[in-house]
Amino acid sequence: MMQQALAAAWRQWAGPLFRRSVRNLAMILGLIALVFCAVRLAPGDPVDHLLGEQATVAERAALRHRLHLDGPLHRQFGQMVVEIADGTLGTSYAVAGQPVAVSALIWKRFPSTAALALTALAIAVTLALPLGIAGARHANRWPDHMGRLTALFAVSTPAFVSGPLALLVFAVALRWAPTPAHEASELASLALPAAVIGFALSGRLARLLRASLLETLASDMALAWRARGASERRVLWRHALPNAILPVLTLLGLQLAALLGGALVTEKVFGRKGLGTLLLDGVATRDYAVVQGCVLVIAALYIVASAVTQWTARRLDPRLSLPAVEA
Repeated sequence: MMQQALAAAWRQWAGPLFRRSVRNLAMILGLIALVFCAVRLAPGDPVDHLLGEQATVAERAALRHRLHLDGPLHRQFGQMVVEIADGTLGTSYAVAGQPVAVSALIWKRFPSTAALALTALAIAVTLALPLGIAGARHANRWPDHMGRLTALFAVSTPAFVSGPLALLVFAVALRWAPTPAHEASELASLALPAAVIGFALSGRLARLLRASLLETLASDMALAWRARGASERRVLWRHALPNAILPVLTLLGLQLAALLGGALVTEKVFGRKGLGTLLLDGVATRDYAVVQGCVLVIAALYIVASAVTQWTARRLDPRLSLPAVEA
C-alpha cells in the first residue's frame, strides 16, 4: 500500500514537479552560457570604456584582473557561476560609477519596474474587458467594429511611437503629466508610461477575449443553457465569460513577466530608472555583470510567471490536470 501511495504521489505531482524543475534548471544554465558568449562576442571592451584610451598598460591590466577578464574563458564562466551562486550576481564598475553588487542595483531598480508593470496591467484589464465583451456580444455591429479598430490601433502602434506621442500631447501640449525633465511625485510620473503600456497590452487582450467569447457562445454548452431558458445576459456573464477567460489569464501572466523584466523602450522614453534602463545602461557601458544579472533575473521571472500561470489554469479548469488518454 505504501509503495502504491508513493507511486501515485510521484505520478500526480512529484514527478511532474521534478521534471519541470530539471527543465527550468537546464533552461537557466543554457541561458547563462548564451549570455556569457553573447556579451563577449559583442564589439567593445569594458576596460576601454572605463579607463579610456589614455590609461597605462598597468592600469588596464589591474582593472582587467578586478573584472576577472584576464583568465581563459572557462575560468571566467566559472567565476560568473560562483557570483550567481553567492547572490551578488557579480560586481558593476560602470553603471553605478563605483564598485557595487549587481544584485543591489537590481533590487534598487525593481520596485519602479514592478509599480509600472502592475499599474499597466490594471489599465490593460480595465480597457480590454469592456472592449472584448462588447465585441463578442454585438458581433459584426458598430460596437464590435469600434472595439476592433481600437484594439488594432493599440496593437499596431509600437512603444517608440506611442511613448513620444503621448509625451508630446499630454505632457507638453496639455500639461496633464510631467515630462522626464520635471520633478514630480511617483504617482504623477507613473500614470503616463503605465497608460502607454496598458493601452498597447489592452489591444491584445481584447482581441483574445473577443475570439474566446465568440467560440464559447457558439459552443454546445451555451446552446444547452439557452435551451434551458437562460437569458442571453446570464449565458454571457455566468457561463461563457468564466470559460473564455482562461486564455486571457494565461496571456496576462506571461505579459506580467515581460513587464517585470523591464519595458525597455517605455522606461527609456520616460526616463524611469527600472530594470529596462539598467539593462540598456549595462549594454551601453559594456558592463558584463549587469547584462548577465539582468537577463538572469528576467529569465527567472518568466519561469516563475509560467509556473504560476499553469497552476492557476489548472485550478480554474480541472480538466487540464487530467492525464492524457492514450488512443
